[in-house]
Amino acid sequence: MSEAAPTNASGTDTSAAKTAPPEAIDVTVEGDKAAPGAVTLGRREIREMPGVLGDPYRAIELEPGVTPAASGVPYYFIRGAPPGNVGYFFDGIQVPMLFHVGAGPSIIPPAVVQRVELTLGSFPVRYGRLAGAIVEADSTPPHDTWRGEAAFRTVDIGGVVEGPVGHDGTLLVGGHYAIGAALVSALVANVSLGYADYQGRYTTRVGPRARFTVTTFGSYDYLAQVTHYPAGGLGLNPSKVATESRDTLIDSDFHRLDLRYDRELDGGGKLEVATTFGLDRSRGLGVEHANDWRAVSRFGVQKPMGGALLRVGADAQLDGYDVKVGGDPCPNGRCTQGLLGGASKVELEQAFLVLFQSRLDLALGAWADAVIALGPRATITPGVRADYYHSLSKAAFDVDPRIVGRFGVGDRLTLVPAVGVASQLPGFAPVPAMQIGGIPGGLQRSLQTSFGAEFSVAPFDFRVTGFRQATWNLTDAIGNGRGSGFGIERFLTRTTGDGYGLELSAKGALTRNMFFLASYTLSRATRERAGRTVASAYDRTHVAQVALLYDLGRNWKAGIRTMFYTGFPADEYGPGHTPSTHPARTSPFFRLDVRLAKRWLFKGGAFVGLVFDMQNATLAREVFDVTCGANGCSPRIIGPITIPTLAFECGF
Repeated sequence: MSEAAPTNASGTDTSAAKTAPPEAIDVTVEGDKAAPGAVTLGRREIREMPGVLGDPYRAIELEPGVTPAASGVPYYFIRGAPPGNVGYFFDGIQVPMLFHVGAGPSIIPPAVVQRVELTLGSFPVRYGRLAGAIVEADSTPPHDTWRGEAAFRTVDIGGVVEGPVGHDGTLLVGGHYAIGAALVSALVANVSLGYADYQGRYTTRVGPRARFTVTTFGSYDYLAQVTHYPAGGLGLNPSKVATESRDTLIDSDFHRLDLRYDRELDGGGKLEVATTFGLDRSRGLGVEHANDWRAVSRFGVQKPMGGALLRVGADAQLDGYDVKVGGDPCPNGRCTQGLLGGASKVELEQAFLVLFQSRLDLALGAWADAVIALGPRATITPGVRADYYHSLSKAAFDVDPRIVGRFGVGDRLTLVPAVGVASQLPGFAPVPAMQIGGIPGGLQRSLQTSFGAEFSVAPFDFRVTGFRQATWNLTDAIGNGRGSGFGIERFLTRTTGDGYGLELSAKGALTRNMFFLASYTLSRATRERAGRTVASAYDRTHVAQVALLYDLGRNWKAGIRTMFYTGFPADEYGPGHTPSTHPARTSPFFRLDVRLAKRWLFKGGAFVGLVFDMQNATLAREVFDVTCGANGCSPRIIGPITIPTLAFECGF
């Protein structure tokens, strides 16, 4: 690493990534300082990976340490941390929901994404107020010539256009619309869904070394389970008119407007100042409406000093919540699906009146770290972050130190030890505007440690990482609750969470026309309840994946991918029942994804293509939950969650 070279959190030189061609997408997985260094998957592998559905964000599920809540549903437990403790960012802007309803695409299209970084734990101190993991996406650089991409898929249509406007300016506009949602709702009688998103960016130079950028994006999502009652049916609907009821799972939208100033400093380094305005809204799920008006300001500067790169910054966040409890998420008196399963309408209203109140929340943070070069292939990055929180007349303060090292041993081996502390407010779920107020029970505090090794044996790259991540005062509505009758108490319960295990991955070219990727996680996630340590409700001992990509020639591409994971504890976690220390587990799950694509190229870089991508081609069904009663617990089966996609793509 040269003294003036830009670096990432691990101290890795990223100057090559910053100057890469606009088409390149890197997915960098940092499972030290959070991770075993930086592993890169190019745009070709990401967009052509079976089961990823052309979405670079979904590539994170290929990595060890990432466990899906259910196959095809892009919400993950990462090193035992629940989905509510995982933060999603786009160009430094936090996004409340990265993926559209259920198994939908991300709200940011791949055409505007240059790189995705997954930091599994002990992440860079510029990120705060999260105790799990970080998923960060960087946008493509502005283009000085016109370009565009469009995709017409089975369920949606979307595209992006970008080009120069005015003097030294560029404009990008894009979006998705679920044009096929009505068809899906018609084919699947008990499901109603819809989604849409938009993106915009204007960039202009305000000097030879400075740039001003306006970025806006937003999303709308709706998903409900519909129950139909025929006229005169078994006393459920004795009237002469057929009726239906809806169990709303998601009904939300969010919007962001970001104003950002970047400047290169004399003598190296850079300055960033930005302010983001946002609006998050949710309906249903126990509230008539929940609105969050948000303003976030952030400042950061990095400067090479001797043999180190010094980075400091600060941020402030103000959230104004307007919440009205009500609505009817449980038309039949008791919710049966999703996070609210087992809760009655009365229970929801009583709990939500306490948890989700209209209020004004304030958070202030400051951070500093330094990438210190110890030698040609050795760096150490100590850092510290401090945060202050205020909500409903209650306050909290934390100081979170973190440190990561990268030590080259010979030409092929790099060792990456890391340790850090991360803190977060009580979590709920990745739902816009649904955040618990008042800091009940205090902050969640996580100690994140890992030791990784990265090595190459041409033409293959390997990573091995051991990790342990303990969280005190953990709120985990999903992992703490399973089985009927548990209701809203799952959102109020605090536990001590522990996750530990071993992560393995390998990738490389088997032949000139064949690329492979493999990952495996051996782990345990536990929760301590009433003095007893039991497995998390979503603990899966083994998670393994293997993918093969083929170049068939003549611009034909094919791929196959397998995913396997073992079952979770088949036990109830509700009141009056003590989970077993070593319960039986549900059946394991195996999934096969396939992909076939053809592209026709024309002069000037234009192209058209056809893509067939099918997730869960074997139509495998999965145990999603258990229902417990006096005679024990029985599995609840979901699916098959199968996503066949036929897409027509074009671009210039």
